[in-house]
Amino acid sequence: MRKGWPSFALERLAMLKKWKKYAEIVAKACRELYGNKCLEVYVVGGAAEGRLTVLSDIDIVVIVNDTEMKTLNTVLAIKRKAEELGVPFDIPLDIKVMLKKEFEEKLGKLYRKAVRVL
Repeated sequence: MRKGWPSFALERLAMLKKWKKYAEIVAKACRELYGNKCLEVYVVGGAAEGRLTVLSDIDIVVIVNDTEMKTLNTVLAIKRKAEELGVPFDIPLDIKVMLKKEFEEKLGKLYRKAVRVL
């Protein structure tokens, strides 16, 4: 039997509430792939601000020290590795890779709150 929207919504919200666990796995994936080039990992947006909804995603910022890592390939590699380490494939992760200076410029403006994971 097919599940209805209310059942799906409750399951999805329950999964999203595990955002810290998933973010920690993303941080581990980044470190395993890129070592010390992966400096810090933060959760921003609705999860960090305590306003998750069933339509939310989990916004994760990965701070790197190498401009050449700011590519879609880096994001995809981190996401694939995180899935290997236990993040379900259907968890909506929005991973952004940036330099520390870029993150600091957005903090307090675009990102009202950031929760450090790594």
